[in-house]
Amino acid sequence: MAASFPRIIGAQAADSAKLPDVIVSATKSPSNKAKLGVPVTIISGAELRRKGITRVVDALREAPGVSIVQNGSQGSVSSVFLRGGESRYTKVLLDGVSLNAPGGYIDLSHLTTDNIERIEIVRGPSSVVHGADAVVGVIQIFTKAGGGVARSAASARTGSLGTREIELSTAGQAGTSAYALGGGLHQTNGLHPFNNEYKNGTLSGSLSVPVDNVANFRFVTRYTTAEYHYPTDYTGAPVDTNSYRVQHRLITSLQAERNLTARMRTVISGGGNDIRDLTEDIVVPFGSTKRVNVASRSVVFRRFGDARITANLSRDANLSVGAAYQREREAAANLERPLAGTWKETGSFSAARTNAAFYSELLGNLSGKVSYTLSGRLDRNSDFGNFETHAAGVSIQALRDTRLRTSYGTAFNAPSFSQLRSTLYTLASPDLGAERSSTWQVGVEQSITPGVTFGGTLFRQKFMQMIQYVAGGPPAFKGSYANLAAATANGSEVEASIDPSAWNAGLRGVLIRANYSEVRPRVTSLDGSYSGSLKVGDALIRRPTHSGNLSVSVARRLWEVSAVVNRVGRRPDIDFAQFPSPTLTLDAYTRVDVAGSVGLQSVRLGNWAATVRSENLTGTRYMDVIGFEAPGRTVYVGLRWASQQR
Repeated sequence: MAASFPRIIGAQAADSAKLPDVIVSATKSPSNKAKLGVPVTIISGAELRRKGITRVVDALREAPGVSIVQNGSQGSVSSVFLRGGESRYTKVLLDGVSLNAPGGYIDLSHLTTDNIERIEIVRGPSSVVHGADAVVGVIQIFTKAGGGVARSAASARTGSLGTREIELSTAGQAGTSAYALGGGLHQTNGLHPFNNEYKNGTLSGSLSVPVDNVANFRFVTRYTTAEYHYPTDYTGAPVDTNSYRVQHRLITSLQAERNLTARMRTVISGGGNDIRDLTEDIVVPFGSTKRVNVASRSVVFRRFGDARITANLSRDANLSVGAAYQREREAAANLERPLAGTWKETGSFSAARTNAAFYSELLGNLSGKVSYTLSGRLDRNSDFGNFETHAAGVSIQALRDTRLRTSYGTAFNAPSFSQLRSTLYTLASPDLGAERSSTWQVGVEQSITPGVTFGGTLFRQKFMQMIQYVAGGPPAFKGSYANLAAATANGSEVEASIDPSAWNAGLRGVLIRANYSEVRPRVTSLDGSYSGSLKVGDALIRRPTHSGNLSVSVARRLWEVSAVVNRVGRRPDIDFAQFPSPTLTLDAYTRVDVAGSVGLQSVRLGNWAATVRSENLTGTRYMDVIGFEAPGRTVYVGLRWASQQR
């Protein structure tokens, strides 16, 4: 901890991006990674570009404790399961803006790595920092901050499944202001021989403006439009020639930071997330012989504001206090028309709610070797009332090369609008409460020899008041929702990193990393009114007990190669092609991704490189969801250009 705050110009997000040990997702104030009581994984944008990774879901596959479930081809629904929690239990942020839908649901299928500086993955309850949905952890994506010498880059590639991709970016500094702008176009024909095209266009930018060395303003925006055609029904069978969906998403974020005194700083931020979805199909309604157009349109938006003051209480302690406000709204409509007729609304839904929060956080050091975090938060939601969360963490430098850490925290997940209110298919459940959790974890980080590090974590998670569907009876057979279940997800994570250049200069540029995760999510109790298929002791679906990664990369002056081996263990899933739908076990699989590039010295006007990437190199056949085959071997080749630095 410093005795006073640095000049704001030296505390911009750009600096945080350049210092990988500075974490901004685990606490309200930026913290050194080594001094946190929770484990954090950092994935740099530079690493993603070297490996040719263009989708966030593929970047997350390499992180410990993360399981990605993709319903088939690119563009299909892609969910993240962190540490065995529900897919709605992970909060996903972009520069402080929540991307989750009300209720925590998140589809990562349209998130690309265009203009990304880094990704932080915090494993542990984070509602005390980020509010609802951060039950098992947080994934935060950061936009490039720019600054420095003006520079530009471009890449293009083509390959399997009719894939075509183009990416452009530029960044630099104008006076004292830093800027970055980038975007990409991504297109593929998909896995199936008909109606499986996917198109994605993304544009992203950031602008940082310092004022008199005591204040800074940073604006970030990202716009994505995506169109996905899907021929599959709920069983995964390709039967539909015309169904598709379109999504438009606009994300904006503005942060103002100012030093009030040498020991006091204020940060005010706000922004929004607007999502517009359209799903359209041609069907033959039940009991009819005529084909009709059906469509579903929805609009979801979120507006938020946050203000806090951080004060240096002493040389070794910082206290932050603040308040946050959020408004969410969702509106949806179902429409129908004859093939050549006018649209007619057949049903609609609209809801809104607000959330006010008040929080405090104390970060400090004791005798230089013990770092601690104490935090608390009160959320007041217009839908389900008040909810308190708290967290405590300690990091201890036990020996010169050994650090111990432990933490405890509580978190919550808010019910969705459609769970609380009546819809075309369900009754209202106004008494529904928030899902709750408590987590305890302990870990160690050990430097074995120069260049060799090891880390391990044990965690115990309890999920309470889990929301379950309750089937309805005649005459309408409309179901409802209730807090009926509880579960645990206990496990461990092991990580290792080897940098051989620490003992052999000839191996500079070689890096080996590995991780292994074991988690056992199990149902521990069910309310007597529960009527579903779950039983006490059952494993939660689509989450592997065992998973792991091994990555090796070698970088030289003119070429670089990398390989990642991803192992996913057996996991249960439900086969909806049968009735009643049984729980089956998906086979374990190993996926190998490789990438490489070679500099082209004979080409002038910048730095050029030829690139290649292969995903699922061995052509392993596997499914993340029963009935939905994952892509086989794919190969992409291309060119990458970067302007020369002067």
